[in-house]
Amino acid sequence: MVEHHFTWGYLIAIYLFTAGISSGAGIVAAIGYIVNGMDERLKRLAAYFAPFPVLIGLACLILDLHRPWNFYKVLIYYNPTSVMSWGAFFLLVFPLVSLAFAVMVYFNIDNKLRRFLAWMELVFGIAIGVYAGLLLAAIYNNPVWSNPLIAFLFFISALSTGICSLMLIGRKGDKLDDLVRRFIPQKWQPEKIKLDFDKKLFLRLLIVDAVFIVLELMVISTLLISYALRPTGEIALGAIITGGYYLLFWIGVVLIGLTIPLILGIMEVGGRIKGRLGHIVPWAEPTMVLIGGFLLRYVIVYGGEIVYPILTLYP
Repeated sequence: MVEHHFTWGYLIAIYLFTAGISSGAGIVAAIGYIVNGMDERLKRLAAYFAPFPVLIGLACLILDLHRPWNFYKVLIYYNPTSVMSWGAFFLLVFPLVSLAFAVMVYFNIDNKLRRFLAWMELVFGIAIGVYAGLLLAAIYNNPVWSNPLIAFLFFISALSTGICSLMLIGRKGDKLDDLVRRFIPQKWQPEKIKLDFDKKLFLRLLIVDAVFIVLELMVISTLLISYALRPTGEIALGAIITGGYYLLFWIGVVLIGLTIPLILGIMEVGGRIKGRLGHIVPWAEPTMVLIGGFLLRYVIVYGGEIVYPILTLYP
């Protein structure tokens, strides 16, 4: 019997998840301030929120190292041909850029620097959204990870989870603003702007998220087909859809994380949800998408881990 120890665990799944949320929120914020027309509440909350989830992910990434205090060596000994080095660069620059951008937005500083930071946030938001999948795809001998569709799937999921996070915090936008103001001297506080999302904005975000959910389902279907067409496809499919993680995949990702939120979103936009259920859906739909987004990364990471002992049985 081949003994196998997981080298990438739940901390990596958390990192991939939180980095994706920051990517999605950062892209929304950047587009909102580059292109006119986006709702002021949405782009402001996106700008305020974007820097923080990725910091949690970065902490998880460092803690997952066997010697976390040596993380600085990735930066000092930078290798431009290494996917890991590029990832460390993205993960350090994005929080700095997005935090500086958030401060300028909060204090209503509108100048060339803010517009430059908006473009920077867009570029680095896309980078960290795609990077996680590219990192896995770079491991060429793993039948689960070595697929370019993983990067696209993680990016679409990042946009979806970023929007759903904004849908949740947008329910308490004004209270969050009041909390921040407690730490800012009165004379420095900017003019108060209403940040709570109304029903109209929530429905618009449901429509956008429904598009991303459909795209995710299409990419997942294509990914499974591409697995089946490969020589090692049986191993990849067995690791995800029929093996030890099949319940997490089919029930957690496909059903709870994608299908049910899509149905609820369509019903809510169509005005089919009434009464008590109408008060639950604004919380339930984005929460289920976030659960599915985390489980997607968990299944992909652990699914790729368990194939290594299986591969040793193949010539």
